[in-house]
Amino acid sequence: MAADEKISGYYSEQVKISLGTGATRRQTTGENIFLARELPDGTVEIRLLNMKGEPTNIREVVDREEFRRRCKPKKDYLPPSKRLDAGHLRKKVQADKHASRGNLHLKRKEYNSAEFEYDSALKLDEENVRAHYGLGKLYLEKGDREKAQEIFRQLSQIEALFEEDNKHVFNEFGIDLRLNKMYDEAIANYSKALEISTQDPILHFNLARAYIGKEMWPEALSNLEKALALKNDFPEAEKLVKVVAAKNMAT
Repeated sequence: MAADEKISGYYSEQVKISLGTGATRRQTTGENIFLARELPDGTVEIRLLNMKGEPTNIREVVDREEFRRRCKPKKDYLPPSKRLDAGHLRKKVQADKHASRGNLHLKRKEYNSAEFEYDSALKLDEENVRAHYGLGKLYLEKGDREKAQEIFRQLSQIEALFEEDNKHVFNEFGIDLRLNKMYDEAIANYSKALEISTQDPILHFNLARAYIGKEMWPEALSNLEKALALKNDFPEAEKLVKVVAAKNMAT
């Protein structure tokens, strides 16, 4: 684990377990799985997961050195509650097909057909990212801004939005939030994405643009500087940072 990498996600710790009693007593090695997150002061909160993969009330706050000594990343871990059986997988595949057909209808401005396909997708998979996003876009195009905003708020609560497979959808979603002046929602989404991908200059750049929309110049400048530190050849950020720096000095 890199020293400057933000700690967030699932981690495991090897522990010794005593089995049996008396003459039959023996020790073996087991594994505790924690949900960890780095706190603002640099310490790390770890919460023990139960057999269902749910966080318990058993928690510790340790410094980074102790955390690195005890815990290893568990990137392949998936809580049992999120594991899908074959039936669920088939439903997700079918939902994606409906969402794709909905996108095709939306491009043709066939709004009723698009809405039918998106609704069909969500009946199969209520957290289908592409279907939620498609519905939001549909309502925007129809001029129902209030309904679109509600769909976008629902979408921002779906954890799968921030997964690598949905990165393309997430990027378009963030742009739509900014263009529709939903700056608070855009800031919340980019900030959440940065908890997962701390070294992404594009995320810092987009977060800065959301802060610019709210005229929060210090926050915008900070994120532009981070973007430039992570990516040397970034002319868009270089141009924007001069404008924002001037605005920040003037306030």
